[in-house]
Amino acid sequence: MNRIRRTVILGISVLGILFAFSGLFTIRAETTPVFRAGCPSVFSGTVTARDGREGFILSLPGSWDAGKITLELEGSECLYLGKEKKEIRPGQETDLREYLGTKTPVYNAKMRQLGNLVVYRGSEIPALFLEVDEKQLIRANANKDYEITSGRAVYCEADGTVSYDGLLSQMKGRGNNTFAYTKKPYQVKLAEKASLSGMNKAKTWVLLANWNDVSLLRNQIVLDMARAAGLRNAVSCVQADVWINGQYNGLYLVAEKVQIKKGRLELRDLEEETEKVNSQPVSSFSMFLDKTNRSYPLLRGYRIPENPEDITGGYIMTIEKYARLRDYKLPGFRTKKELSVQIKEPSYPSREQAEYLANLVNEMHLAMIADDGVNTETGKYYTEYIDAESFAVKFLIEDWSKDYDFIGGSQFMYKDSDDRDPLIYAGPAWDYDLAFGNLGDRGTSATGNYITAVSHKTGNIWWVLSRHDDFMDLVREIWMERFRPAAAVLLGEREAGKGSIVRSLDGYAEAIRDSAKMNYARWNVSKTTFEKSAGSFENAVSYLKKWITGRTGFMDGEYGITEKHE
Repeated sequence: MNRIRRTVILGISVLGILFAFSGLFTIRAETTPVFRAGCPSVFSGTVTARDGREGFILSLPGSWDAGKITLELEGSECLYLGKEKKEIRPGQETDLREYLGTKTPVYNAKMRQLGNLVVYRGSEIPALFLEVDEKQLIRANANKDYEITSGRAVYCEADGTVSYDGLLSQMKGRGNNTFAYTKKPYQVKLAEKASLSGMNKAKTWVLLANWNDVSLLRNQIVLDMARAAGLRNAVSCVQADVWINGQYNGLYLVAEKVQIKKGRLELRDLEEETEKVNSQPVSSFSMFLDKTNRSYPLLRGYRIPENPEDITGGYIMTIEKYARLRDYKLPGFRTKKELSVQIKEPSYPSREQAEYLANLVNEMHLAMIADDGVNTETGKYYTEYIDAESFAVKFLIEDWSKDYDFIGGSQFMYKDSDDRDPLIYAGPAWDYDLAFGNLGDRGTSATGNYITAVSHKTGNIWWVLSRHDDFMDLVREIWMERFRPAAAVLLGEREAGKGSIVRSLDGYAEAIRDSAKMNYARWNVSKTTFEKSAGSFENAVSYLKKWITGRTGFMDGEYGITEKHE
């Protein structure tokens, strides 16, 4: 009996202690200082400080006038800033310019120091403000497939003007390996179409986190170079600072999504046509896997009963890594000669659609592989299947950047319906955070053959194409006439002309320098790539410029007008 009594008393004591600690934690959470700042002359919303390594980190958009900032401590009638204890009251415009980038003591109304406040102001670039349910955000950050289906978005241009202020209909994580990193990439869908920073109107936008790229510039440079070199349907992008629920989440590259839509890839919408001829949504049908056909040893699609009369397009596909298509339930196929292809759109291709595309790509691939470029079964030359110009531009992009994923992964191709255009196109260019010598296991040297040397398997279409003299003649022509002039602007060898897409690398860096500082006050500098290419923003930019200079010189020797190429 006494034993039971002692146990009960002990249990009550433990519970009491737990409740006591719980109370302490609750009090601490309630009294955690919340600093909120605004700039009424530019923007009606506010941002909040984050508790960081240096203290309370307050990140302001570059379009905000640091001399006219309102600053308040939540729940307090005033706060005091700096050693001189400058009084600041809610709603009062304050000049914070002298405090930018420095640890400044901050005090509450009772003159108790709460810690240090460090104020950063971003570069003069756009700012995106997202408001979503906090619990749903936690789930979305943990699971790429989880979708937040409501929220609000405000997109402010670099000058403070608002391009979008409205509802958000979707926000979710995106990427494969990149989603595993701390700073998450996202896809957001606006409730209404909007043109952001002059890009084509659309609802869906991609926010690239660029975690692996300490310079934060690789993707932007390549996507801009692709447009300058004339790659058809190349993606537009812009650097922007992003706040989620008032707190700064970092510098992102806001990019157009590769999709079949007006203002994006304007192909025939085969999925929409398939929906029309079926009595239920195409997403409701089950997937099948076929490993019996010798022409395509793997075929995966959906058991959709009806097809539109024309199933020749449009399609978006990616050349995929062998294991990814094998191990994941992705719609697509593998050709007879080991080219793995994922079908991205339609998202739910029927068996007939998957078979059609598999047969076509298999024919194309066999023609590419043939020494004379002719498919022996159809009698067609390889250029009767592809738009050779787009493949030549893409060849140069992959070789110049030494893209890690050049064999498979984000290697897009697309095809419209035959009555519009029967050819297969390479592109758009996408995903270059692992490029320009920042990954050691593929070699970091700026010189040397790359996409034609790393693999001589038939799944490497760039090596296969390089064996055809007419294709390489086209590569050399595009290098000299389009690619090299754009690279000259990038390297500062010539001034950017009026309307130039590409700017100097120094100009790219300067445009985001303040936001890069703010980004790295929010996030640790990534250590996942080659250490000499990282370390700090300034070091990463210096390495990138030196590397691109060396690589461009090497490419001049390979593809420039020299005696060996005449």
